[in-house]
Amino acid sequence: MMKRMVAILLLAPFSAGCFWLVAGGAGAAGAYAWINGNLSRNYKQPMETSWEGSLHALRKLKLKVTEQKHDAFNGYIKAELVKGDVVKLSLERWTNNETRVTVRVGVLGDRDISMRVHEQIEKELR
Repeated sequence: MMKRMVAILLLAPFSAGCFWLVAGGAGAAGAYAWINGNLSRNYKQPMETSWEGSLHALRKLKLKVTEQKHDAFNGYIKAELVKGDVVKLSLERWTNNETRVTVRVGVLGDRDISMRVHEQIEKELR
């Protein structure tokens, strides 16, 4: 009983603020993770393809890109909504053919707008 209580107490902080969504099919490529205002998803595309797709997606959504930088392993894009909220994208190379993209909107995060950004990225990567 004591071991179970210790395990629960140790794992509880890791589950706070976490919400998983599955869309578009099974597997890691279709799963979204909402964690503390960030919406993350892995795409079955190399880093460079995901980078270009993310930039095109933001432009299609008419967001103003204010900052961008990337290398072979990581990338960062900062953009603005018309109402002034900041949209931040972080890209991380997981494998040669898989990239994690994390979207955060504003200070606290906006799940709906973040999801819309991911949906547009997915369209660009098809």
